[in-house]
Amino acid sequence: MANAILNSNASSSLVAALDSVSATKNPLIYSYGSKNTLGSAHVPAHSRTVVEAQSTSYGWNQNIDFHIIKAGQLENCFLKLTIANNAANHAAATLNTNYFNLIVEEIQLLTAGKVIMRNVPFGRACLVSQKSFGVRKNIEGLLKISRNAATTAIADNASATGYVPLLFSCFDVPELMYNSSFCEPMIVRVRLSTDNKYSNLVANPQPAQSMSLTAASLIQVHRQMPSQLEQAQISANYSDTESLVRVQNEVVCEETAKTAGGAGPMDITHTLTTNRCINKLFVAVEDQAAGSEGQYLELTDIEVKANGQTVLSMPAELVALGLNLDTDRANSGQCVGNFWEESSATQSTPHTQRVYCINFGMNSDHSAHLTNVVSAREINAFTVKASFSAAGATEHKIHIGALTPFLESINSASGKISTSLSS
Repeated sequence: MANAILNSNASSSLVAALDSVSATKNPLIYSYGSKNTLGSAHVPAHSRTVVEAQSTSYGWNQNIDFHIIKAGQLENCFLKLTIANNAANHAAATLNTNYFNLIVEEIQLLTAGKVIMRNVPFGRACLVSQKSFGVRKNIEGLLKISRNAATTAIADNASATGYVPLLFSCFDVPELMYNSSFCEPMIVRVRLSTDNKYSNLVANPQPAQSMSLTAASLIQVHRQMPSQLEQAQISANYSDTESLVRVQNEVVCEETAKTAGGAGPMDITHTLTTNRCINKLFVAVEDQAAGSEGQYLELTDIEVKANGQTVLSMPAELVALGLNLDTDRANSGQCVGNFWEESSATQSTPHTQRVYCINFGMNSDHSAHLTNVVSAREINAFTVKASFSAAGATEHKIHIGALTPFLESINSASGKISTSLSS
C-alpha cells in the first residue's frame, strides 16, 4: 500500500529545497571525527545585556509595538504586563489561572511591514508543553499559572505582574538568532484581548470584572561581541553575494467546536486546512464553560488519518507517555513528556501538561537538520480525532497546533529578512 506521508513529502517544495543542499551530518550514518577537532563550537568572550523597552501607548484590545534595539545577537524576549484590580465596588476578583498567556491574543515579529513569525496562546502552550520539566515549571512561574487551580485570586486595589516569553524559534539555538546590529529594523507587535475576558468578581453569580493595564514593556536579551569580532562574524555570514538561508519554525493553530449531548464519552474531529509542511502535531481539548478556558482535558484516544489511511490510532496515554520523542537531546529516540506529573494532584497544570504531541520528526535540533515532515499540501482529508469524557452538555473545542518549518533568508547586502518555502 502506498504510504500517504512518504507520497506527500515526495511532492513537497520545501523538502526538495532542503534535500538539494549538503548537510553537516546525517544521524543515520556513523562516522569518526577528525583528530585535533573540537566536538563543539568555540564562542569568544562577549557581553550579555538585558534591557527593558517601555511602551508609552498601550491598552486592552489594541496593538502595542516595541522596537528591537540594535545591540548584537537577539537571544530572547519577554513581554512584561502589570494589571490591577480597581473594582468600583471594592471587591476581590479571580483570574483564570492561565490569564497571562490567554490575554495575549497574538505576538508578531515584523520587519519592513512583513510578519516574519507569529504565535497565539495555544501555540505558546504547545511549545511550553514540550520543554523539559524544569524549564516548563519556570515558564509556568513567569506566566503565574497556579498548580491544580482553575483561578487565581486578586484583592481589591492589588496588582499582578506576568512575563510572557515570546517563544519564537529564533530563540531556540544561537544559530537561528538575529543579529540586530546587521538585520533591518525589527518590531514586536503584541495584541491584547479585552479587559474583562478572563477575570471575574468573587460573587455568585460571578460577573466579568475589568482589569486595569498599568504597564507593558518588552524585555530584550542581547549577546554582543567586541566590535572587531562582531564585524568578522557579519563578514563571515554575509560576505558573499547570496543570502543567508536558514530554517525557522512556528506553530499554526486551528480549531473546531462541538456541543456535547451530555456527560459521557465524546469525540471531536478536525480536518486540517493548512497546506504547510508539519513536523509535529499538537492536540488538546477544552470545555468552553466559563472559567475553563485553557484547562485542557485528559483524552482517551487519538486518531490521525491522511488520504483515507489511518496514520495513528492509539490510546492517548500511549501517545503522551510512549511516542513523544526526546525534545531536548539531539538524535534521541527516547520518549519524554510531562504526563507522569499527573499522578501528583498538587503539581497538575493542564494548560501546559495536557497537550498531546504527535511527532513526525526525530528531534528538536532544527538548527542542524530538518528531521522529517509531512507535507499537508499533498494530503487529502488530513484529519485528527480526539476522544474524551465530557462533563456536561456544553460546547467543547479541539485545538490543533502544527509545528511548521519555513525557509528564511537574510540579504547579504541590506540585511533584509524574507520568508519563502513552507509547503
